[in-house]
Amino acid sequence: MKRTSLLLVTALGATLPVFSQDKTPASARTYIPDTLAVPAFTPPAPVAAKRLPNIRVDATCTLPSSNGKTLTLQRGQASTLPDLPTPPPPEPIKQARDFTPVELARIAYQRRHNLNLGASVYDHKVSIVHWTDPDTATSYEAICGFDIGLLAGIGTFVHQKETYSVFLVHSDYDTTRKSRFGYPAQLTKVQPGQILITTGDPKNTIATAPLAIIRDLITAEKERLTKFQAARFKHQQAAAAWEAEHPPIPRDETFVLRPHRGSRYLAEPQPEKKGETTR
Repeated sequence: MKRTSLLLVTALGATLPVFSQDKTPASARTYIPDTLAVPAFTPPAPVAAKRLPNIRVDATCTLPSSNGKTLTLQRGQASTLPDLPTPPPPEPIKQARDFTPVELARIAYQRRHNLNLGASVYDHKVSIVHWTDPDTATSYEAICGFDIGLLAGIGTFVHQKETYSVFLVHSDYDTTRKSRFGYPAQLTKVQPGQILITTGDPKNTIATAPLAIIRDLITAEKERLTKFQAARFKHQQAAAAWEAEHPPIPRDETFVLRPHRGSRYLAEPQPEKKGETTR
C-alpha cells in the first residue's frame, strides 16, 4: 500500500513542472503589489501617568493582585453624559431565498481567492503545507521544494490580474539540530520547485491550484521576498531587545465606575449603608 502511494505521489510531482506552461514571464503574471517596505523599529512613547477624575467617590473596593500590587474599583458620582438613545426597532426577518447563479459564482470566487495555509518549513528549503479545499472541506497536505515561509506577512498578491489574500501560519525548523521527534523522511524525496501531494485528491486541480500559484509567486518575487523577510526579522529582533530592556513595571491600578441611566445607585448613592453589599 505504501509503495502504491509513493508511486502516485511521484507521478503527480511530474505533472506539476517547476515552471508554468504559460510563456508570459512570471514577474508579469504573478506579483506582489505592495512595496514590502519594513520601517525601522521605533520605541513606543512612554506611558502617560494615569490621572483620576476629580469627582466625589461614594464607594471603594481594593483587592490585592498576584504581582504584589493592588486593584481598586471606585464608584464615583453619577455621570453627566446624555442618556443613551433608544435603540431602533429590529429589522423584519427577511424571507429565506436561494442564491442566484451570479451570487454563487461570486461566493465561490471569494472563497477560492482567500488562501489559509499552515506549514512547517525545514532549512528554508522544503515546506510541508496543510490547507483545506473550501469547496469540499477536504484536508490536503503537500511537500514542496521551496520555502513557503517567504510569504509570511505579505497580505495580498496578484495572479493573472486577480487578487488573492494569503494567511499563513508556519514554523521554521533547522534539521542540523537534534529533535526528540525526528524529522519527516519525505524531506529528501522532493526536488527544488517540486510539489508532491501526500494527502487529499490529487486529481482535484482546483483544490491543488493554490500551491502552483504560490510557487509561481515565490519564483517571480524571491529576491524581494528574501529582503522583506530579512527586514522583518531585523525589526522583530530590535523590538524583542527593547522589550527585554524595558519590561513592564507593575503598579497599583484604579478604575472609576460612574452610574448612568437605569443604575440602582442613582436612587441610593450609598446602598451599602442599608446592609446591601457593594459589588
